[in-house]
Amino acid sequence: MIGSILSIAAGAMTAHQKAAQVTSHNIANAATEGYSRQRPLLVTAPSLHTAYGSLGGGVFLADVSRLHDAFADAAFRRNTASASEAGTRYDVLGRIEQLYGEPSEAGLATALDAFWSAWSDLATMPDGVAERSAVRYRGEAVALHLNRLASDLVDLRLDTEGRLSDAVARVNQLVRQIADLNRDILAAEAAGGTASDLRDARGRALDELAELVDIQVIEHERGDISVIVDNATVVDGPLSGALEVRTVGADVVLAVAGGVTTVPRPGGRIGALVGVLNEDIPSQMAQLDALAAALVEEINALHRAGTNPAGATGVDFFDPAGVTASSIRLSAAVDADSRQIAAGSPDGSGNYQAGANDIALQIAALRDKPLSALGVSANAHYDRMVVDLGARIASSAAAADAADTLAASASVRRESIRGVSLEEELVMLMRHQSAYTAAARVVSVADEMIQAVLSLR
Repeated sequence: MIGSILSIAAGAMTAHQKAAQVTSHNIANAATEGYSRQRPLLVTAPSLHTAYGSLGGGVFLADVSRLHDAFADAAFRRNTASASEAGTRYDVLGRIEQLYGEPSEAGLATALDAFWSAWSDLATMPDGVAERSAVRYRGEAVALHLNRLASDLVDLRLDTEGRLSDAVARVNQLVRQIADLNRDILAAEAAGGTASDLRDARGRALDELAELVDIQVIEHERGDISVIVDNATVVDGPLSGALEVRTVGADVVLAVAGGVTTVPRPGGRIGALVGVLNEDIPSQMAQLDALAAALVEEINALHRAGTNPAGATGVDFFDPAGVTASSIRLSAAVDADSRQIAAGSPDGSGNYQAGANDIALQIAALRDKPLSALGVSANAHYDRMVVDLGARIASSAAAADAADTLAASASVRRESIRGVSLEEELVMLMRHQSAYTAAARVVSVADEMIQAVLSLR
C-alpha cells in the first residue's frame, strides 16, 4: 500500500514537472513568430481494482497538444495571399506612374505641347531659321521622351521578371521544406503524441508560401498535409513538386516543372507579377507604340506634301521605319539639316514658295485634331493613358487596403487562439508548482509511514 502511495506521488511529481516544462516553453516563446502555445494533457492513471473497490493510480502526462484552429489558419493564409497580390500590383503600377512623371514640366505632355507650339511659330515665320531649328529640336525631344519611356518599361519588365523568378525559386524551396517536415512529423508522431514544434515550423513555411501563392492545405489523419496551388499539387505528404516560369507566345505562364500542367491563377505575389507582365506593362507599351506610330504616320503624310527651302519635296519628318516608342526618331535628312523641314506647299511649278505656311498650320492643328489611327488627338491619347493608369492604381490601392484589413483581422483571430498569454501561463506554472509540492509532501508522509512501521519491529 505504501509502495502504491510512493508510486502515485512519484508519477504526479514527474507529470507536473513535465507540465511545468511545457508552460516554461510557452513563456520562453511568447514573442516567437508563428509559435502556437502548447498544453500538457494530464490524464488519470488506470485504477487498481481490489476487493475493497477501485483504487486510483494517480496521474500521468498523456500528450502535449498544440492549440490552433485549421479554419483560422486557412482564413489567414487566404487573406494574406490576397493582400500580397494587391500590394504587389499596387507597387508595380506605382513604379510605372513614376516613369511618366506626370504632371510635370519634364513629362511627355509638356514635350508634345512644345512640339505643336514650335510648328505654330514656324507657321508665323515660315522662312525663319530659328523657328525651323526649334521644330527639329522639339521633334527630337518628343522622340527621346518616347524612347526613354519605352526603355524604362523594358527595364521594369526585366526587373519584374527577375522578381518573379526569385519568388518561384522561393516557392520551390518552401515546398521542399514542407515535404521534409511532413516526413519528420510522421516519424516523430509514429509512436504517439504531437510534434508541436515541427508542426509550428511547417505552419511558418505555409504562412510564407501563402504570401507568394494562394494555397489550399489539406491535412491528413496521420498528420501530414497536401498543398495545392490553383490546380497543381505541389506537396503530397513527403513528396514535393516544383514550379517554373515559361514563355508561351507573348505571355508568361507558371507551370509544373517537367509537366504540361499550367497554373493560370496562382494568386499571391506571383499572381500579381504574372498579371503585370502579361497585362499592365504590355498595355502601357502598346499604347506608347500606338502614339509613336500615329505621330510618324500623320506628320510624315503632311510633311511629304510640302517643299522645304532646299527645294526638296517628299521629305519625311520622322524616320518612317521607326514606328514604335523605342525606335521613333527624326529622319536622317531632318536630323542633318533643319532646312529640310517644310512649312508650306510648292507653287504651281513645284518650286519652293517663300512665306507659304499651310503645311506648318496643318501640323500645328494636330494638337487638337484626332489622329486617324487613335481616334483622338495625340495629347488626348496620352492624357487618357495617364488617367487610366491612375484609375488602376487607385483600384489596386483600395484592394490592397481592404485585403490588408482582412488579413490583420484574420491574424488577430488566429493569435487569440494560438497566442501565448503570459498571465495565463504564470497561473498555470503556479498551479503545477503547487501540485508538485503537494506530491513531494505525499512522499514525505509515505516516508514517515514507513518509518513508523519499521519502528514497530
